[in-house]
Parts: sequence; C-alpha cells; structure tokens
Amino acid sequence: MTRPAEVLVAGAGPAGLAFALQAHDHGAAVRVIERRHEMFRPSRALILHSRTLEVLRPLGVTQALLARADIAPTADLHLGRRVVRVQLADLALPDTAFPHLSLIRQMDVETVLAQALADRGIEVERGTELAGVDEDPDGVRAVLRSGGGLTEARFRFVVGCDGPASTVRSQAGIGWPGRPYDVDVVLADAELTGDLPSESALSWPGGTAWCSCSASVSRRRGGCSPPSPPVPTGSRSGSPARRSRPRSFRHC
Repeated sequence: MTRPAEVLVAGAGPAGLAFALQAHDHGAAVRVIERRHEMFRPSRALILHSRTLEVLRPLGVTQALLARADIAPTADLHLGRRVVRVQLADLALPDTAFPHLSLIRQMDVETVLAQALADRGIEVERGTELAGVDEDPDGVRAVLRSGGGLTEARFRFVVGCDGPASTVRSQAGIGWPGRPYDVDVVLADAELTGDLPSESALSWPGGTAWCSCSASVSRRRGGCSPPSPPVPTGSRSGSPARRSRPRSFRHC
C-alpha cells in the first residue's frame, strides 16, 4: 500500500522534478502536481552545466540526458561573406566527469526526469495546480484545483517550484527580486521544413542584434531549438519583441 505523500511539489519543471527525485531517493513520499496539461513548452534554457550533471548523477539520469544532448557543439559564425567555425565543446574543468558543454532542450530534460519519477512509481499529476496553502498543526494544508474542482490535502512540506508567480512564495510572503532584462530576448522552438546546411549552430552578429539558430539539439526529431537572440525594440520583422523576465526554479 502506498503511504500518504509527505511532500507536495508544485511545478514539474526541471527544478521540481529534480527535487522530487532527490526527496524520493532520501525516503520521502512525494506527490508532484503541474497545472500544464501537456509536457511540451518552449525552452527556457538550452544548456546543462557540468556541475548540474554532477548533482543529477546520483539519481541515475545523466546517461539518458546526455543521450539527448549535443555534447560537442560547434557554431558557424557569419561575418559578412566570411564563415568562421567555432568549437564550443571543451571546457577547462579538469575536476569533473563532464568537461563539456551540453546543449539540450528543456522538454527533453523534463521528459527524462519525469520518466525517472515514473520508474519510481510517481506520476506527475498534470492539469492540477496549487490554489492555496495554509499552516496546519501537523504541517501544511494545500488547496488543489483540477478539472474536478477544489480538493484539500495535508502534507508535512509544500515545495514551490511553480515559477515567478509562485503560489507558495506569494502566500509565504517571500518577495520576488527579479526585473525585466535590459535587452529584448526572443527564444523559440521552431520546426524547419528542411535541414540546415550544417551540423553547427548558425550565428549572424550585427550592430543591433545577434541572431542564432541551432538544429543540433533536436535534429533526431526534425526540429530546431535556437538559443535566445537579443532583438532590439522595434525590430524590422514587423512583430513586437517580447520582453522576457529572469526565471528562477528554486523557491523552496
């Protein structure tokens, strides 16, 4: 018989899933909720750092992550009529088992971590969000909202990994020191009708903007996952540039 969950994790992004795996592996009964119905969403980040892989290695997920990543990325830098090939792989980190840059879509990271949780018998409850939290003599009372309406459950701990508009942080009175970036950034997952002419990322630096596109990360799936290029306000593309806010995944 499955014992009642002691820890509720609100948010099934990389931080929420990694936290749930860590808590489970330390013996806690964990429940994970996510208000998004579908796993897919545009990437907020495309790089797994060496130290992150070291932290994740005890959870048994690094090989699955590296299998989906590009660990030897290159870039073709277009400087007018010149094209310069830049190697981005090797890092001067002799004290790690992962001395390389790892490019991977956020959706792939979430897929691997969610599968690791499923292998441990924990399924992400999608379409469920945290509507409110209150202190309780035995821990925390959580109000959950889903298609079936509102329900209540009690936990020893509630962990807020639910983005800048975190319900946990808001009701705990924890402020948000973030602010808009000083530059406009567009980050998108795009589908291409054909292959790029190179396995490398393609970059076009300019006086007012830097545009970059890479299909290396998701070439197996026929997609393109570009890094985030700064785009000036009033871009000639005709579409307004969206101002992104800094993202934090840890509000524990």
